[in-house]
Amino acid sequence: MELNGRVALVTGGAGGIGGAVVRKLAQAAVSGVAINYRKSNQEAEELAAEAERSGVKAIAIQADVQSDAQVRAMIGKIADRFGRLDIVVNNAGVTHWVKLSDLDGLTDPIWDEILDVNVKGAFRCARAAQKLLEANQGMIVNVSSISGVLAPSTMSSLAYGTAKAALIYMTRGLAVAMAPKVRVNCVAPAFTDTPWMSQHFGADYQQVIAKASAGYPLQRIATPEDIAGAIVGLITGGDFVTGQTLIVDGGLSLS
Repeated sequence: MELNGRVALVTGGAGGIGGAVVRKLAQAAVSGVAINYRKSNQEAEELAAEAERSGVKAIAIQADVQSDAQVRAMIGKIADRFGRLDIVVNNAGVTHWVKLSDLDGLTDPIWDEILDVNVKGAFRCARAAQKLLEANQGMIVNVSSISGVLAPSTMSSLAYGTAKAALIYMTRGLAVAMAPKVRVNCVAPAFTDTPWMSQHFGADYQQVIAKASAGYPLQRIATPEDIAGAIVGLITGGDFVTGQTLIVDGGLSLS
């Protein structure tokens, strides 16, 4: 897919992997980008301004992917602003840190939120964007996780791994349901160095990174730019690829 003239939506696009995707799309000469956020208004607006300075038309849109009405309104705003939508990157996600062995700690509200945001949220965005994507042979990239492929004891929670595994399956189902006009693919990143991870581990973060890196054949964890590069690579170089999940893990799953 050539990005010139194309318009992209990145959900959860204000920072971390989402922000890196927005920047990578702008560098690759996408014509327009919509940056979805739920709470990070300032970060989203600043990123939109940054994209505009690089010559890309950009808009920040507040919407909670747990609300079908808000998702449909967001897609409507994109149609009004740009007149088209070619790419959806379903990056919005949430987790709660619950030790894998702590089954009692994994309450129904935690399950419900994680499944709703990570799985149903991506489905809502795909469904709402379908007609616009079909109009110009568009594409969806879902952002899963290595936790949806492996079952490491260090994953944030069993609910998160389950949701990300479901997103991989949903990618395959949507690829069939939305063919032949829309391609649907997925990336599954391993541990990625984001502000969110830094905040979670706090003062121990550098030690956590060092310990994790030792287990990767490439001897380091991922950066947001690594994941963004894989996503944009799928978009621009995968015209005959659909229903697939690209594992972006520095070789972790090989060992």
